Amino acid sequence: MEPSEEIRQVVTRFFQALRDGDEEGVSNRISRQPGFDRFGSDPEEDWQEGDAASRVWIQQMREMGGYPWWLVGDVHAVSEGTVGWAAGRAEFETPLDERISFRFTSVLHLERGDWKIVQWHGSIPTTNEEHGFFLTKSVDDIAEAVSEARPDLSSTSAPDGTVTIVFTDIEDSVKLNTFLGDQRWLEVLRVHNDLVKEVTTDHGGRIVKGQGDGFMLAFASARRALTCARAIEGEIDEAFSGPGSMIRVRIGVHVGETVRESEDFFGHAVSYAARIASAAEGGEIVVSELVHALVAQTGEFSFEPPRHVELKGIDGPQAVYPLSPTPEPVGTHD
Repeated sequence: MEPSEEIRQVVTRFFQALRDGDEEGVSNRISRQPGFDRFGSDPEEDWQEGDAASRVWIQQMREMGGYPWWLVGDVHAVSEGTVGWAAGRAEFETPLDERISFRFTSVLHLERGDWKIVQWHGSIPTTNEEHGFFLTKSVDDIAEAVSEARPDLSSTSAPDGTVTIVFTDIEDSVKLNTFLGDQRWLEVLRVHNDLVKEVTTDHGGRIVKGQGDGFMLAFASARRALTCARAIEGEIDEAFSGPGSMIRVRIGVHVGETVRESEDFFGHAVSYAARIASAAEGGEIVVSELVHALVAQTGEFSFEPPRHVELKGIDGPQAVYPLSPTPEPVGTHD
């Protein structure tokens, strides 16, 4: 699976054709092969045949003089062989002069050298809370919940009172949930979550909190935390190694003192660790400057050159150090 600039441009132009009322541009981009699906935001907008979907799209464009919508941000697009998919966010203007947010996903198939749309899904997002589900949506949510609960972490504290914190989550989980659908996404979460729990236990860590696809883990040593983080990435890569797999885990590591500075630990160190994780890319482990200082001189781990990033709520650029993708050190579980 690779990012696809070609598909990004194809979907962006299709979006613009709908907005501009370009009937030929819309009709020519839709596949007529069996298996086509289009789902709109209205419950009755459901077509399983390309010709029918094309006719309805064109009729809707005529009635509105082109779809009154605008892309928000860029289109995320990837491909694997003759199959590609894309996702994006947009806004549309209603006849009541309201601006409504919506999102869309699309699957494309390469037909005689031209990418054709074989699936399109548009939806107006609502919050989980509106349906009675109060689910974690980011590692920041987990950090906030832990800071409020202030669990006893003495069992995972080093003799000097420090605790190494690891945050982990799946990159682009909201987009993946939308693309895969709820049932397949739940299957992914079950495998992912079981692996994180098993590997953490095997490496002497503690699962402080886990919700959705995110976890906060605690370790008594930075070495043990980094060894575990590398093992998690390895297990995830093996479990989701199929062609076109989009499951990539981001991991961030920081250390703080909880024994003598409990208030500051839960007020700053935990949230800082979550922000470090948010600075990682899929399949990457990044550590804070403090963790790097603790382990870099041991020779057991190597790091890429630091990146200086802006972290939400933190003044000034912060240095994060990506862990080099080298084999796991031997005998570092202590």
